[in-house]
Amino acid sequence: MEVVIGVLLVLLLLFGIGYFIRKNVYREVDRLEARKIEIMNRSLVDEMSKVKNLKMTGQAEELFERWRNEWDEIITTQLPEVEELLFDAEDHADKYRFKKSRQVLEHIENMLDAADQNIEQIIEEIYELVSSEEKNTTEIDDLREQFKKAKKTLLAYSHTFGKAHPALEAELLAIYEGMKEFDAETDSGNYLAAREILMKNSEELTILQMKINQIPSLLSECVTSIPLQLAELLEGYKEMEEQGYFLGHIHAEAEAEKIAVKLEEYKERIEQTDIEGIQEALHDINESIETMYDLLEKEVRAHHYIQTESAKAEAELFELDRQKLQTSEETDLVKQSYHLTEQDFEKQRHITKQLSMLRKRYDHVKMNLTKDQIAYSILKEELTELEKQILIVKKEHEAYREMLLALRKEELQARQQLSELKVMLTEAIRMIQKSNVPGLPEAYKHLLEEANVSVKKVAVKLEEIPLDMVAVNILLEDSADIVKKLSLQTADIVEHVFFIEKIIQYGNRYRSKNSGLAVQLKEAEDLFRNFQYDASLEKAAAAIESIEPGVMKRLENSIEEDLEKIK
Repeated sequence: MEVVIGVLLVLLLLFGIGYFIRKNVYREVDRLEARKIEIMNRSLVDEMSKVKNLKMTGQAEELFERWRNEWDEIITTQLPEVEELLFDAEDHADKYRFKKSRQVLEHIENMLDAADQNIEQIIEEIYELVSSEEKNTTEIDDLREQFKKAKKTLLAYSHTFGKAHPALEAELLAIYEGMKEFDAETDSGNYLAAREILMKNSEELTILQMKINQIPSLLSECVTSIPLQLAELLEGYKEMEEQGYFLGHIHAEAEAEKIAVKLEEYKERIEQTDIEGIQEALHDINESIETMYDLLEKEVRAHHYIQTESAKAEAELFELDRQKLQTSEETDLVKQSYHLTEQDFEKQRHITKQLSMLRKRYDHVKMNLTKDQIAYSILKEELTELEKQILIVKKEHEAYREMLLALRKEELQARQQLSELKVMLTEAIRMIQKSNVPGLPEAYKHLLEEANVSVKKVAVKLEEIPLDMVAVNILLEDSADIVKKLSLQTADIVEHVFFIEKIIQYGNRYRSKNSGLAVQLKEAEDLFRNFQYDASLEKAAAAIESIEPGVMKRLENSIEEDLEKIK
């Protein structure tokens, strides 16, 4: 029983698969049938009717007959065969011959594709034939008009074409024969062949017109313009040589000969109407001539520069020599009173050496000026470089002289600063004495001694010969720091002493009433007598402020008035 059920299930499955495949075949048959009908409905009558407006002879007639025969072949043979094959495909599907049915359907698809392509090809060829006739009608008129203009130009300006005129006329005649051939092909209905002839003639006439436009100017350049420029160039070249210019590096005569040979070659090519690349070649020749003119002008400018600048360079060297001697004398005087480093002497030696080299270079340039085998442009470069080096040495020399002057200036500044430090030191001592300070802290006494010693060291160093300003400046900087520190501490001590005395005097009114305050003021007085003014001020201020807050501010104002009296 299970076997029977299994067989039935397999049979049902196979039946279902077969049904599905046959349904797909029928669907594909319907699609191809619809495509076949679409092709049948694509009538070429309208397209082919456009051709009937043309002359139905020759190529047009042959093409028309071929298109009609191909269309008849599609309608009467290929599509009926497709119809039969569609029936065969359905019949194979009904008999479950699915593979055979698929092969038939693929063959039908290929046949319909070929028919479609054939129709498209026919439509395209019809369009090409008709459009060729339309374009030919329009473009031949333009071609004939251009031909007339070209012919008129050749007749009116024949003298400007030289020996190229016969060749140009021959090319024009060939185009004329081509237009006659075009007319013959058109009359014979060979529109496509006529189209090819027209396009060829149009291209040839464009090239001919370009030759007609360019040949007169090219010939003029080769025969007249460039040779005239060369003649003027060579004439100027020889005149400059006679005037003493050395121009061997320009090679103008050799270059002119090469150009003359090229011009003859280009002229022969132009006479044969072969002008390709000649315009660019003549442009290069003109640039070459312009370059030689520039080189000659460069020599003239260099000659003028040398005439005007060589004397200036000699004068500057003479002045630099004079200043160098003066600086040497100043150095001898300065080193008697000042200490100069080895680096300073090396700068002087370097300047002397550089000046000697500059003199030799100038003598070399001056000697070359008497020769006739050196170009002025080369001499100008040497002179220009010499002037740059003179400027560099002048700057180095000026810097060295400024260094010598700076030594004297530094000395005067140092003496002025030392004088100011002495005044500050004297002022600090005077303030201490005038303020009746009961005594001085040991640290202050030590600082005062240190300040006196540092000032004396600077004074002694300034009197040494030779004077070492580097050492002077170091000592002067140290002394300035010490004296300034002393001045600040002096002001602090005097201010604290006045402040403490004022606070204790003010606090005495509370001593009998406040035993704690009395004790604190007594401690402040003991510190004061031991010259511990900072601690004494702190102790007294804290005590009085605790009894009467804000009193310190009022006392400060009173003390400032007292301090002003001793300043």
